Amino acid sequence: MSQVHDQLEALCHDQGTAQLSISKRGEVCFNSSHYDAPVDVYAVQKGILSLLVGIAETRYFLERYDAMNHILDPEWTQLEKPDEAALTVETLLNMTTGMDDELRLNGVIGEEWRYNNVAFQALKKALEIQTGETLSDITQTWLLDPLTIKDTHWRDRPPDHNGRVFSALFSTAPSLRQIGEALLRDELIDPEYKAALTTPSSTTNPAWHLGWWNNCSEHYRLPGKDGTFPGPLLPHAPRDLISARGFGGHHLSISPDRGWVIAQTIAPDQPRKSHTDTDPHFWQLIEAL
Repeated sequence: MSQVHDQLEALCHDQGTAQLSISKRGEVCFNSSHYDAPVDVYAVQKGILSLLVGIAETRYFLERYDAMNHILDPEWTQLEKPDEAALTVETLLNMTTGMDDELRLNGVIGEEWRYNNVAFQALKKALEIQTGETLSDITQTWLLDPLTIKDTHWRDRPPDHNGRVFSALFSTAPSLRQIGEALLRDELIDPEYKAALTTPSSTTNPAWHLGWWNNCSEHYRLPGKDGTFPGPLLPHAPRDLISARGFGGHHLSISPDRGWVIAQTIAPDQPRKSHTDTDPHFWQLIEAL
């Protein structure tokens, strides 16, 4: 067992890992930290935001099928009125808004997948409007306090080149793992919502559904890249795996069948390398833990 731990430590060190935390069926079997502070986990936040939407459904604040222009002020996009009216909470979660980053028409709404960070941010505003609380307060009350997580928080990034300010989620691998374990135990969202995360979507990117990547689709698309790639997203990982994934290699990955929860963060001062979880050796070592 120590040899497996040593090899996993070495692999993670080579990839610039900040923290790696793994549990199997609720028992922590690996914890490693090379960087103690919470880090910006980038698009892992999309998976967490999706869970908040799922919790909001269970608390009757909104539904996935609600029209966004029934929540936000009309003309929040640059679409024609009938097209804007077609945008639902689920459309934004599925990245099928049919819009470019200026929120102009650029595809088929509800079908064509395009990774749109700008549109996705509107979900945060929708949650705040429907609950009357800030995103930070919602996250604290619904997610962090019940799981006694102390080191996770939202923080605004500097304005982008267009002056837009997006919020970043800062967290650690052990805290993300706790969230993953709660999801696995059906403590956060309705089982039907969780089942959708593990099911290919009926879009041009079946590997993305409600803000999470699944590993059971026959092809997938990637942000910022043209074309479709054959096979599952992570060919060496379990086919039932679902992942919330962020730039640079951050991820929260869950295998419901095996009871695995794997959370990995990347040190902010590390150069961007290939993702650890694309390495077949990574999954071989986790199997051997």
